[in-house]
Amino acid sequence: MSQGISLAARAIPAVRGLHFLLIHVIKRPQQHCGDEDLKNALKSQGGIAKLDREVTNDSGETFKIFPMSLNSLKAYADSNLPGGFKALNDLRLKAGEALALAEKREERANKRSRSGLALKVAELEHELLMHRQTNMLLLKALTESHDWFFNIRDASDAAHREKFTLDATDNLRAILSMAMPPFNTIETAHTPAPSAEVANINDYRKG
Repeated sequence: MSQGISLAARAIPAVRGLHFLLIHVIKRPQQHCGDEDLKNALKSQGGIAKLDREVTNDSGETFKIFPMSLNSLKAYADSNLPGGFKALNDLRLKAGEALALAEKREERANKRSRSGLALKVAELEHELLMHRQTNMLLLKALTESHDWFFNIRDASDAAHREKFTLDATDNLRAILSMAMPPFNTIETAHTPAPSAEVANINDYRKG
């Protein structure tokens, strides 16, 4: 790596690559079961900060993930990822759980036993349930967005329009926070990473 390239120029694509890698592990854990370095890295925040590898996303874009301090990872994640470092750490935990579950599934399934097959069916049913719940949350978010569009359109002045826009964004983040990754955050190109505090979804069920 050239000495002339700034840390930011390297770190920003690195944290985005790490974000992609964690989501890929969650979606396809069976492809990573034999990766002991990754498995160990997922055990701690400091572990993922020390990862050193290249990953290529579905569009063919390659990211170089390189070791950095945990403070640097937090800073660059907060500035460049939807949900900031908190969302990235949530993905780390989910990725570790997905790997552990995939390994158990593989061990049981390989035994070709009745109990192994029953476990696999139960896991698939759980995964299907999670996807159904996420679909319902996404549908609710879409419906709520439709209503908020009219509130914003009919606002009496710019101040009310800005307030309705912020309220709509908080509302959607509250709903999506209950969905499974990577559908639990709002990724935007023109707004800063959202706060780690999420509104109480019960506030939106009263209406």
